[in-house]
Amino acid sequence: MEKTIGFMEKCQTGILPLLSREELYSFGIIELSEMIMSIEHAISYTEGYRFLFLCFGSEESSEKAKAVMKGLEDYLQIVKDVYRFKVAEKKKRENFLKGDMN
Repeated sequence: MEKTIGFMEKCQTGILPLLSREELYSFGIIELSEMIMSIEHAISYTEGYRFLFLCFGSEESSEKAKAVMKGLEDYLQIVKDVYRFKVAEKKKRENFLKGDMN
């Protein structure tokens, strides 16, 4: 439990590196979809820990978990935006190669 709290504190203070939007563009669609699933999984786990903290009266830890969740959700939006852009670009390329200008 102590390691988990330390991990969440590092996330909250920005010690754990998150990729910038520009760095995310270098990944392919498959890698981005795997990232999305991983981040959603991390959010789910953090939500579970937050619930446990609330149940056992650790409100301060619960608030830290909430902050981590918020950070993960914000980062998830960035990854999803890049993913959608990549998918749209792929569709445009496919349509161009097929000769469809829509």
